Amino acid sequence: MARPTLAAALASIAQQQDVTAEVLLVAACGPTHPRPEAACGSHALRFLASDRRLPRPAAANAGLDAARGDWITFLDDDDVFLPDHLVGLLTAARQAPQARVVTSYAKGVFADGRVEWFGQPFSLAQLHERNFVHLSAAIFARQLVDAGCRFDESLPILEDWEFMLQLAHAASAPFHFVPLGSFQWNLDAGDSGAGGGMNRDAQAFAACRDRVYAKWDAVYTALCARTQPLLAAAEGLAGRGRFAQADAKVLDALATSANDPRALALRAAILRGAGRLADARSVQALAAAVRPQDGVFVYNLALLDRDCGDVEAARRHVRKALSLDPGLAAACDLAAELG
Repeated sequence: MARPTLAAALASIAQQQDVTAEVLLVAACGPTHPRPEAACGSHALRFLASDRRLPRPAAANAGLDAARGDWITFLDDDDVFLPDHLVGLLTAARQAPQARVVTSYAKGVFADGRVEWFGQPFSLAQLHERNFVHLSAAIFARQLVDAGCRFDESLPILEDWEFMLQLAHAASAPFHFVPLGSFQWNLDAGDSGAGGGMNRDAQAFAACRDRVYAKWDAVYTALCARTQPLLAAAEGLAGRGRFAQADAKVLDALATSANDPRALALRAAILRGAGRLADARSVQALAAAVRPQDGVFVYNLALLDRDCGDVEAARRHVRKALSLDPGLAAACDLAAELG
């Protein structure tokens, strides 16, 4: 596979359909950056020159400072948008007018042609654990920048994850996920060390990850302090058969911590106890989606598939649970039962 280029990135922007975009090209490499054309297809292009080389977060902040549109996104010079990327995200924003951040899948492509998909529905608690939003697979409202969200220029990598945490906590900005997959992330291109394959520096990644954890530790601790008593109370109520009151407590927790996987899993169990199997299955499916590497969550979804009479889905999910956690005895028993 040919190495991606800035020309390919700009061409992919030029091909964006049914939108009018303001394109800002930041000269992150400094004064040696050649001046581009004045337009990018039908879109106006502004060149942001620099007399020095700009680290990634400083270049991103230069773009934020210059941007004038209502919605903002980014594109590295080694990645590309598919032609319907921007119109798809903007359409989703119009369909979810409360949203201030719209996210989607990134199609991660390796140099050898292998593909891995990156992204999932939003979960505030999970965002504190790991990043699952690629900056180029998202758009965010300009008003969040006006509220003070900026890239942390002390972080050499993972500044995009830290920025997403800022967006998530800026006036509880609602996130909206749409499964488009219209952005191609060339995972092992570039040299940041935060990608995949050849572009992965495990030591640098871990060091910056721990810095993000430390920066947001107090916020995350406070979030858990608000949700854990509600979930504990819900468990107690459910244990006494008071399912409606238990569900109300879980919903309070979810209002505080959107799509918290522990709260979703508990809600699925409460709904199952109340005999609302279809609702329980739907909630457990969301829990598994926001915690995709947890075999227990997928196993519990398989149980609800079985209870709802969908044996094929149960088989599929129990196989996935065992691929994630081969030693999960309950899943082995369920797989034997389902045949």
